[in-house]
Amino acid sequence: MQTTVISDQTEWLRWRTAWNALSRANPMLSMEWLVAWWNQFGTGHQLHIIAVVEGEQLLGALPCYQHVTRLGKQLRFLGSGSVCSDYMGPLIDSRCKDQIHAAISNYLCGFGHIESLHFEGVAQSDGWLSHLEASAAAANFSMRRQEMVNSWSLELPSSWSEFLDSQRGHGVFRKAKKCIARINSQELCIRQAQDASDCDVAMQHLVQLHQARRQSVGDSGCFADPRFEMFLREAIPAMMAAGNAAFTVCENNQQVIGIQLLLIGSDTVYMYQSGVDPEFLSLEPGHAIVAGSLLFAISRGFRAYDFLRGDEPYKAFWGAKPQPLQRVILAPPTLKAQAIEAVQRNLTWLRSCYHDLSGSGAAKS
Repeated sequence: MQTTVISDQTEWLRWRTAWNALSRANPMLSMEWLVAWWNQFGTGHQLHIIAVVEGEQLLGALPCYQHVTRLGKQLRFLGSGSVCSDYMGPLIDSRCKDQIHAAISNYLCGFGHIESLHFEGVAQSDGWLSHLEASAAAANFSMRRQEMVNSWSLELPSSWSEFLDSQRGHGVFRKAKKCIARINSQELCIRQAQDASDCDVAMQHLVQLHQARRQSVGDSGCFADPRFEMFLREAIPAMMAAGNAAFTVCENNQQVIGIQLLLIGSDTVYMYQSGVDPEFLSLEPGHAIVAGSLLFAISRGFRAYDFLRGDEPYKAFWGAKPQPLQRVILAPPTLKAQAIEAVQRNLTWLRSCYHDLSGSGAAKS
């Protein structure tokens, strides 16, 4: 077993089949997702993927890049920032999980010529963190964890009727039945767009409806950054072709009034992005596309439906449970790195004090 670094995209692409086999559970770790991110957001930075190999076999990897800042170099996850990739961490062959976790952690805490390591979107329950903490302590690296907004996951039963039975007495039971009644009466039509040939039209609806809804509440919307749309337009067609993405579409009189982009893992459906027409809110298209995508996930035998990052109330309303996410920050034991980390810690503390004094509660970083 050998730990090596992939710094060239051509070399990285050579591992596509093995990489995607290791990332089946989380489509946000797939080659298609991360390569598209790198092509749109990687300009000016250096690819730095830690790979654990044995001969010609890829056993594990940590998808990273060197992010250049005015305060020096940081090592970050590919997929970071406004794209909001969740449940990030190592890709691993489960047959040698502990060895891979240890190999990657030891490499990170022996890596020089860098001022900090910033890993965001890591699940608090990720077993890799204990290995990373042990390696950091042995190498005298400081390690800090920042709470982020939660991701939200809903365990799925084997049938829609079981789902409704589990929600009796709750608001979601009435809301789900109301959505299905609208679908059965043909007031609303819910369909799945799963073929790559459907992607271009579905993306047009997603951009239009997401931006219309965000602007109606005074927000610029994530598609205000043209790189975000270009990223999705590159990633999603290939993911749809591989069965790793789909759209749930809601129509009224053949007009699309709601749409949802789903990412599809081996046992979980992830709701990544959505949009609704603000002129049709009385028909509750947002709830209709959730009900429609839940029906899709249950009918296909998925074990969980994940709403991903963000503490919006509708996620708990549908019965999802919070999954704490963290940002993990490490700094090597050099004078410059520790000085920068001390400043960052103090800034975090001051922001927390400000939020407490202003009455807005603890800051979500």
